[in-house]
Amino acid sequence: MKNGDIVEFKRKGFVSCVLGGLLKLFNPSWDAWGWHLGILWEGSLDGWIILEATGTGVKINWYSARYLMRNTRCWKWFDESPSRASMNKFFKSHIDKKYDIEVYFWTALAVIVRHYINRPVSKILDEKYSCWELVQEFTADMGKPIQSKYDVVLITDIINTLKARTD
Repeated sequence: MKNGDIVEFKRKGFVSCVLGGLLKLFNPSWDAWGWHLGILWEGSLDGWIILEATGTGVKINWYSARYLMRNTRCWKWFDESPSRASMNKFFKSHIDKKYDIEVYFWTALAVIVRHYINRPVSKILDEKYSCWELVQEFTADMGKPIQSKYDVVLITDIINTLKARTD
């Protein structure tokens, strides 16, 4: 685990199970293990500070190493950790941004359109973030986009891309 790695939290709770189950129907290759994503920001011997978007907005939160070992998977996207300067710049421009509650509507629309029309849905660029959007923008800002920031992002896209990189 290193700064800039993407952490996937185990799926739990009613909403994530229902929505995750629906996403799994349309994308059988996704393992549906996780639901929430964050970015490893700073590590210590007993845990990590993680940048994440939650219902209260974009925040940093500390998690114990024990919790992370039991409830997360870590994905390496960058060959080398992004520079501290570029990470700090990203942090300053995103910290305390609002949570993107509308993402659930756009996610549903994107799944339906992709499945029945086989076209991506364009994302409305705004100053709100879901955890998936935060990871999407972070990778783009660090010079290695996981997918276009102009498309509605789905966790299935992110995890399948990360998994393909490690296979």
